[in-house]
Amino acid sequence: MRKLLLAVLLLTASPALADEFCDGFEEGYKTIKGDVAFVPFCPFEPFTPYGSTPFREGIKAGIAAALKR
Repeated sequence: MRKLLLAVLLLTASPALADEFCDGFEEGYKTIKGDVAFVPFCPFEPFTPYGSTPFREGIKAGIAAALKR
């Protein structure tokens, strides 16, 4: 049962990691910490303000996360 649950979690998590927000988060984090830095898990995507994009919001979140560490 545990193996089935783990497989379902991995299959449902992989598309979430490939969206625009997470790509931007990784880009923003690596901008501050460098290209070889270990990037933490992508946080939940917040509401995207009018006039912005999920990628841009991800970059801002990644930079903020890198500056906190």
